[in-house]
Amino acid sequence: MQLRMLSNARAALIRSVADAPGRREEHALHCVACKLGLAADVVLATALLTCYAKRGLLAPAQRLFDEMPLRDAVAFNAMLAALGASGRTVDARKLFERVPDRTTASWNTMITCYCKAGDLASGSEVFDASLRATASNVVTWNTMIDGYCKAGQMDAAQNLFDRMSSSSSSSPSLDIVTWNTMMAGYLRHGDPATAITMFRRLMCKTKQQPEQTRMMPTTVTMATVVIACTQAGDFTLGRRVHLYIRQLGTRIDAVLSNALIDMYFKCGSVDRALDVFATMPDAPNLFCWNTVIAGLGMNGHGEDAVGAFRDMVGMSRTRHAIRPDGVTFVALLSACSHSGLVAEGRRFFDEMGLVHGVEPGEEHYGCMVDLLCRDGLLGEAVRLVRAMPIRPNAKILGCLLLQARRSSEEEDGVRVGEWAAEQIAELNLHDSAAYGLSNMYASLQRWDHVEMHRSMANAAPRHKQPGQSSCIGCTN
Repeated sequence: MQLRMLSNARAALIRSVADAPGRREEHALHCVACKLGLAADVVLATALLTCYAKRGLLAPAQRLFDEMPLRDAVAFNAMLAALGASGRTVDARKLFERVPDRTTASWNTMITCYCKAGDLASGSEVFDASLRATASNVVTWNTMIDGYCKAGQMDAAQNLFDRMSSSSSSSPSLDIVTWNTMMAGYLRHGDPATAITMFRRLMCKTKQQPEQTRMMPTTVTMATVVIACTQAGDFTLGRRVHLYIRQLGTRIDAVLSNALIDMYFKCGSVDRALDVFATMPDAPNLFCWNTVIAGLGMNGHGEDAVGAFRDMVGMSRTRHAIRPDGVTFVALLSACSHSGLVAEGRRFFDEMGLVHGVEPGEEHYGCMVDLLCRDGLLGEAVRLVRAMPIRPNAKILGCLLLQARRSSEEEDGVRVGEWAAEQIAELNLHDSAAYGLSNMYASLQRWDHVEMHRSMANAAPRHKQPGQSSCIGCTN
């Protein structure tokens, strides 16, 4: 009877550990396990170790592992993963060398540790060793491919992919994760065209497979190719992919919905974008709301963007409460700017910190300066920039300089242009600022100032900060 009670207690504790909402609960369950004499149970101890590791509590995880009287492969792998997640690759390798019976999961965990740390050379070394030990599987290969992709070594990733796709290779067959990893890798490193090519290859391959064993694209596959179509501007294929999603009955989650919404907005199909948003199977998250607000603003529907923002904020009284963030306000203020909603823009800018707890940053000030300058309110824009708690960047100053040139018939415009040019000059963009200012003076036929500023530009050192454009208003 007592044995049965302990067995039931063990099972209950394991379930409780897995569902523990926080550190305090985990510690309490650990204490209960010790009192019941179950702390030495390898399954229960491993479950606790995993929970500690997920919360970044490496010290108690390590102590628990060290105190375990018996350790199986699962316990070793859990500790390996904990060390790898904490960036302790040297300690992980030492532990790996001590694993008595390495499983495929042990090799995969060690490869993941190195890839996460960016040590692809060591990761490749362990990968090759796993092949020699005949301890690899498709997860091993996918892990190494993912490591190469995240490091931008697409040639190395493609080489492994090609080896897997070769019928004469001893490697495991490609699975949908392999395809998704390669597509995401190309997309992440600015090559959406190749990501689309990979998708087309996948579709050809699936058509050649028997229906019973056909490798079907997943939600991740579809989201990746939709984003690739958007980046490549291939909206025709994007629409066809959306139709294919409907035909397959692919599960549409927030990520895929957001990708479709963004694609339709960027190709100008506002109604279709809003239809995807309205028919989302789950409540939209903050990313989807931000995309809708930005998309409406981008397409000249500023008032609708404001309405969408109010709808989102109005949900705060429901169980789907969403708080706007800095990205939300960039989208909202940009929408106000593109539609000339000056009063609304001022109000939202003022409410950012006071009502929503979002401190205005560089981009928000840039949106406001753009909004005011578009409406010809140069003086108000200058006052806002002078009151900024952070130094204005070249984009903000360039906006002032451009508006000053448009207002160059007035002396105020010249003074603002001079001030903006001086500020830009301090950002190591003197040549562009000086020439921009000289063009403004030329429009006033003040040739003495033109000659002076062009001489300054020619005499100034022509060096740029790495990664910056020499054009006024551009920062990379």
